[in-house]
Amino acid sequence: MKAVIFDLGHTLIDYYHDWAGPEERIVSRLFKLSQDTGGRMQEPDFRRSVLATLSHNRDRKSRDMMEIPLSTVLENLMGAAGCRVDEGLVQDGLEVFYEALKEDRTLVPGTIEMLERVRDRGCSVGLISDVAWGLPSEYPLRDMRHFGLDRYFDDMIFSSDVGLRKPHPRIFKMALFNLGVEKESSMYVGNSLQFDVKGAKSVGMKAVLKKSGYFQPDDSIVPDHTVDDWKELDELL
Repeated sequence: MKAVIFDLGHTLIDYYHDWAGPEERIVSRLFKLSQDTGGRMQEPDFRRSVLATLSHNRDRKSRDMMEIPLSTVLENLMGAAGCRVDEGLVQDGLEVFYEALKEDRTLVPGTIEMLERVRDRGCSVGLISDVAWGLPSEYPLRDMRHFGLDRYFDDMIFSSDVGLRKPHPRIFKMALFNLGVEKESSMYVGNSLQFDVKGAKSVGMKAVLKKSGYFQPDDSIVPDHTVDDWKELDELL
């Protein structure tokens, strides 16, 4: 292999394993923020509005494979609640989402050692990440720097920078182009059959499923390889 390209969430860094917990915390904090900035919507209505919007956007992004910037979502939600919307409010809202995400983050065991072994093999290392809720890429970059992962990567693509989400083939082709490698000599590693494996295989890359607690089965999508432990990846390089 000349290049190994990774997913981020639930592959290298573990976060929440369901949407409900983090989004409930987000709603409570956003409501307080709305009240501090002139919002007139009552809490039950605000809660319904936020959760319905997030659910609708999640389905839309999965269907269309297009990113929806969270900053735009926040402008619309807080504006509908009667808030005084400005850059400061939007930034505060982004931080609310990120703090809820950060509270659940842990580094997947063995990740640093695995990345060092991949680099020692002379492989280029890339990343393709769908950013939670459409947060700007500065937020997953914060997590990568926190765990010391960023220094291992030659190229990083985030959905919020390119406007596309996996499994859109174009985002995988971008990664291959940026790294200057051919599909036949590259593999993609991620925890999702529907987004990671399907996307990689659609452009002819080898697709490796990394098992995690955040997993949705799909018998119609078959990875080239499956690994439980990072040491198993060594045999595939």
